[in-house]
Amino acid sequence: MNVPRLILPVLIAFLLPSMAANPIGVFDFDLRGKDPAEQIRSLDGIGFDGVTVQLNQPKDVLTLDAYLQEKPDLRVFAGLIHINIDSKEPFSPDHIRTCAKKLSAIDAKIWLILSGSKDKTAEVQAAIDGIARIAGLENCGVSLYPHDHTAVETAEEMLVYLKKSKQQNLTISLHQCHELRAGNIDRIDEIMSTVGPHIDMVTLCGSDRKLRDDSPDWSDAIKPLGEGDYDPKDFLRVLKKHQFNGPIILHTFGLKERPASHYQTSHDLLKKMWRELAAEPS
Repeated sequence: MNVPRLILPVLIAFLLPSMAANPIGVFDFDLRGKDPAEQIRSLDGIGFDGVTVQLNQPKDVLTLDAYLQEKPDLRVFAGLIHINIDSKEPFSPDHIRTCAKKLSAIDAKIWLILSGSKDKTAEVQAAIDGIARIAGLENCGVSLYPHDHTAVETAEEMLVYLKKSKQQNLTISLHQCHELRAGNIDRIDEIMSTVGPHIDMVTLCGSDRKLRDDSPDWSDAIKPLGEGDYDPKDFLRVLKKHQFNGPIILHTFGLKERPASHYQTSHDLLKKMWRELAAEPS
């Protein structure tokens, strides 16, 4: 009797539920359709567990309302708000309050990108604390979004601000494309060891290892899964090692000109990679 052969299927069956616990989401950057209702319907049948939405302006709140009117049970992981700390008034407290109230009601978070000068650390901290304070009053979390060529570019840089803050509703998201641009893609294990307890969401996509750092359309660092010479399974393998079970969001910025079929093929490839990782020994 070959005992290992008998044990392996049981082991895989044991691992798969925990791997499958990661919800799979997608940005609403490039959804296809003539209006929000048609755009959110374009995801029907693909298998995504939810979406993230843009909430930079009041009109974006109306788009979210239209999504929810079309699909009242739509799962929304976060609302993306991009502020510039170099501005005289980096954010509107009223807009933050409106977004926080709406997101809290659907168990979602504010997702905060901070553009501007990297040396304005006091202003960055003040903006983070101020937005987190307003959101906290509405029982809404704030996930800090590190982004290339902004005031805070990496998860490790963002951790400094989180630790200095007295606000308890702050978390950090981790992004394959932005850590890649920062030269950190081979340090994800180390980053997860340090920042992992605060990571609530990650984003994933196809990418090239050799980047054009000034590429405005991000076509080097954000591709459909299966394209580019970086293997995102290496990224997922680290998440498995650190037992990350939060949402994995498919990054779609700049993919409007691609055939819409990339949503399905990327989703299916991500599921396939998870299944393959589940079969690997821990």
